Amino acid sequence: MSHAPGSAGRWAGPLCGAVLLAALPAAAQTIPGFTVSTYAEPVTGPVFLSFAPDGTLYAGRDTSPPGGSIAPAFLTRIGPGGAPIENYGNTMTPDPDPVVVDVLGIVSGVAGSVLTGGNSVSPTRGSISAIRPDQSVVELWTSTQWTNPSEMKFDRQGRLLFADVGSRQVWISAAGEAPTVFATLPNSRTAFHLAIAPDGRVFVGDGNGRISEYAANGTLLNVAYAQFPSRSALDFGRGCGFGRDLWVLRQSTGTLHRVTAEGQVIDVGSGFTGFPYDIKFGPGGQLYMSHYTGGRISRIEANDVDCIFGDRFEP
Repeated sequence: MSHAPGSAGRWAGPLCGAVLLAALPAAAQTIPGFTVSTYAEPVTGPVFLSFAPDGTLYAGRDTSPPGGSIAPAFLTRIGPGGAPIENYGNTMTPDPDPVVVDVLGIVSGVAGSVLTGGNSVSPTRGSISAIRPDQSVVELWTSTQWTNPSEMKFDRQGRLLFADVGSRQVWISAAGEAPTVFATLPNSRTAFHLAIAPDGRVFVGDGNGRISEYAANGTLLNVAYAQFPSRSALDFGRGCGFGRDLWVLRQSTGTLHRVTAEGQVIDVGSGFTGFPYDIKFGPGGQLYMSHYTGGRISRIEANDVDCIFGDRFEP
């Protein structure tokens, strides 16, 4: 999969009325209301992120930043707390940018397996594989209909959804069967990023920063839920000082934003460097960010907030 570099600026305090307070020239810095720190480093070419319930973090990998490559590579596994950092899988898989933990084994057939995929034969064939807990690798599907899987997520029904760059569609597998089309993006948009709302709605970010909203059955609800000037990563907050709105990372500028339930965009902060690529809320409610060319994972956490959750964890 191809990528595009990002850069530059500043960070805001927690959601309880804070404003931009301090410059953020580096990942490891404490900001009033939030603490920003380097969680894991060095991490080779980290792109998409996914957590296991125990706090183990998995990162997709691209070994040719900043432009991107479909070369086979290992995933990265990062232990709870940020160490150890190690390759995951007993063999490399093609173009392993996306990653998601199949906690219950719904798709892979083995609980705790990690799914990844990519463009296995450019530009005509895609592949999705499972890496078992014993690190054996099994190819689940290959296709000439979807050819370049991007972000993968499970919804609360246990369905696997993934964006596909090649077909410009979002695909779904409800119980491990071969994927079928969930939605086709309008106006030749290219699907890159996904976020699943607590009520099951699916948000899709395209290559130009436009975010579309879909019902859980694939019906298009809003073609322009939010608009950013360039490609942006998505995830929903889990409380813990972040609220439960949609959070957005604009890759090319290194800026972080919050989108309210009404679709209002609130600028939160900027200054994230090293090609910030993906954001993911972890099981403790903190926000994690991959830095593709920076070779690290950052953690952002709100200060003086009790992190007690009623939601079940979702990877």
